[in-house]
Amino acid sequence: MIKYFKEYFSYTNDNVLQVIILLCSIAFFIALVYSVLKKPKNYYKEDAEMPLDEDSEIQN
Repeated sequence: MIKYFKEYFSYTNDNVLQVIILLCSIAFFIALVYSVLKKPKNYYKEDAEMPLDEDSEIQN
């Protein structure tokens, strides 16, 4: 059974595909980190304080 899967999933240029997928993944995460760090610091302030605001409304 393992022999069947090895033959089914093996192809000649698998190393090229793995490198392409790795580079795309790295590029995606670098772009994600860059986009998060590029935003102004006050951009996330409302979302960061949201749970605290809900608690203070309940107590009042």
